[in-house]
Amino acid sequence: MKLKKLHPLIGAEVIGVDLRHPLGDQSVKFIRRAWKDYGVLLFRNQAISDGEQVSFSRYFGKLELFPQSQNRAIKIPEIFRVSNVDEDDQIRPIDTPEGRYSTLIWVWHTDSSYRAIPSKGAILHAIEVVKQGGDTLFANMRVAYNELSMELKQRIKGLKARHNFLYSRSLQNLPPLSEEEAAMVPAVYHPLVRKHSDGGRSLYLSQTYMESILGLEFDQGQKLIQELMQWATQERFIYRHKWKPNDVLMWDNRWTIHVVEPFDHSSLRRIMHRTTIAGTEEVLE
Repeated sequence: MKLKKLHPLIGAEVIGVDLRHPLGDQSVKFIRRAWKDYGVLLFRNQAISDGEQVSFSRYFGKLELFPQSQNRAIKIPEIFRVSNVDEDDQIRPIDTPEGRYSTLIWVWHTDSSYRAIPSKGAILHAIEVVKQGGDTLFANMRVAYNELSMELKQRIKGLKARHNFLYSRSLQNLPPLSEEEAAMVPAVYHPLVRKHSDGGRSLYLSQTYMESILGLEFDQGQKLIQELMQWATQERFIYRHKWKPNDVLMWDNRWTIHVVEPFDHSSLRRIMHRTTIAGTEEVLE
């Protein structure tokens, strides 16, 4: 295998591996190291099944199940269907709850920040892609933090944000979860600055789920969130991925955030299957 950089600050393509087959120890170590160094990995031309995607994902940790059962694949529940097409192969109208829900990925986020121990990473397989819009953008939160002004670093030091799965649903006026589903995702608090095992730090932002800032009035908190998001999503921090069928992208949720560029949801089909690698550590400052 070899690597080809995708962007000066984030991302690399892994060349010379077939994800349909089991990987040897050296191959897994190579991918783990590249994932750690580059944050986002691209594997082109990977015509994998859902089962093969799950098998590949398990090399990197246990897998999460998405809180809502209707968004999981029926036969393999570890697969989260990121799609505007339902399992009856029909486009979900944008004016339905299911359609509106699928547009939440059009807001910058890191996956499962609403959990007390958020996910380590995710793997996304492109099954059907759109030609207009639908790009996925990734931002490097390590560099974004390092280049913050000292004034802003001091201002956010020690602050925590409330991350709430139910808040994300309220943004699109979605119906309430069942009692059982809601109990799975109570609101949690995470610091705005995350310390990593190597001693480095990154911003920890997830606009879709960040409801408020602990200790600030709601409007003040929202203003600070907007200020940080505007800084962190500058073009120089971002890798833009233009999808091709059977692309597989793997990213680190601990120091990257991502967003999907809007597309014509009512007429264009976009089908992606995601597996989510469960986290093993709290978000600590």
